[in-house]
Amino acid sequence: MSDPTSRPVLDSYVHVSTTQTYRSGVDLIAVERAVNDVPPVGMTVEETLMAARVLTDHGVALRVIARHLSLPHHLVRQAQATHLTEPAGCGTDRGYRRHLRRSELPCAACRAARAAADRRYRRTGSSKELAA
Repeated sequence: MSDPTSRPVLDSYVHVSTTQTYRSGVDLIAVERAVNDVPPVGMTVEETLMAARVLTDHGVALRVIARHLSLPHHLVRQAQATHLTEPAGCGTDRGYRRHLRRSELPCAACRAARAAADRRYRRTGSSKELAA
């Protein structure tokens, strides 16, 4: 998107983070600008790859991502293959399944939540907790 008359990559604005501006050496504001607008000059490789992952999560085609971020196709594929995200929802049965889906080793809190859900299922026929 080097020229201002070109179409945006996404139809709606994407917020990369609502609470942080910097995480693990990555400027999240630069990533957000790269996803929604013209990528800032001087982005690091990690920031560019994170922007590629965000665009991938929103269903943007590989060739469109490569053109928008001025990346070679093989780097976009690499970003898609090494999609590293933080474990979300830990301490729940859903968090346990999320770990497995991402081929991660479930954390202790998720294993405990899964065991509790299994016990509830065997006892009641449902793995959901009763409302208090």
